[in-house]
Amino acid sequence: MYKRARAERVVPSGYDPVGDFDEKPSPARGEAKWLEIHDAALLLEAARTYRPAPDKGGWRPVPFAYELIATFVLTGGRESEVLGLEVDDVSLDRGVVTFRPNKWRRLKTATSHRSVPLWPQLREALERYLAEHPPSRLLLPSYRTGEEAMLTDFRKLPDAVAVRAGWKPGEIRSKIFRHTYCAARLQTVDQGAPVSTYTVAREMGHGGEAMVRKVYGHLGQVRHRAEPMEYRVEQHAAKLGARWEALSRGGFGTAIGTTA
Repeated sequence: MYKRARAERVVPSGYDPVGDFDEKPSPARGEAKWLEIHDAALLLEAARTYRPAPDKGGWRPVPFAYELIATFVLTGGRESEVLGLEVDDVSLDRGVVTFRPNKWRRLKTATSHRSVPLWPQLREALERYLAEHPPSRLLLPSYRTGEEAMLTDFRKLPDAVAVRAGWKPGEIRSKIFRHTYCAARLQTVDQGAPVSTYTVAREMGHGGEAMVRKVYGHLGQVRHRAEPMEYRVEQHAAKLGARWEALSRGGFGTAIGTTA
C-alpha cells in the first residue's frame, strides 16, 4: 500500500516511515569463546592427573578423561565427531585422525569428512590406549547399558576435570574445545610461514575460509609460536603460577563420578 502511495505521489518523495523494517532483523553472531593456550594446558594436566571417584549410586566413572579431552582440543572435532571416532580412525602410521561417517553417527556436511594431523601430544596421549583397544570399535565408548555405544552425556566429566583446575562447574563445555583448537591453530606456523586460514578451515570441516575469518577475525595480532599444536603445561609455568601449584597439590575441587 505504501509503495502505491509513493508511486502516486500521495506521500513526499524520499519519505519512508517503514524503511527500518524492510529488512528482517537477525541476531548478531556471538563471539566464540576459547581457552588461551596456557589455560588449555592446565585443563589437560588436570585431565591427565584425574582419578575418578569410586562407583556410587549407579555412576560408572569414565576412565579415559585425558584421552577424551586431549582428542577434543587437539583435533577441533565437533562433539558427535569426536565421540563417534573408532579406533581405526586414528592412524599412528600416517599420523592423522580421520573424521568419517560410520554406524555410530553421520557427519554434518560433506566437508566434515576430513583428516587432521595427529599432533605429537595427542599421539602420546593415545598410543598406549590404542594398543589396548581393538580396531573397528569406538575409541571412547560408553557401556552404560552393558553394550558398546556412543557417550551421550559426559558433561560431568569436563566439570570434574575443570573444577580440579579452578574453574566453576558449568564453565567448560565441549564447544569451547573446538574453538580452542581453531584459535590455537591460527597461532601456529606451517613450513615456516603463518598457517593459512584455508588449512585451518579444512581441518575444522568448514566449506570455506569465511567462517574462520568471521568468527576468529577479531584475534587480531596473533602470536605465531611453533609448528606443532600443543598445550604443554610446563611451558607455561610462569603464567599459571599458583594455579598449577594448586593442581599439583591435588586440585581445587573434589572429583565426581561421570557416567560411562
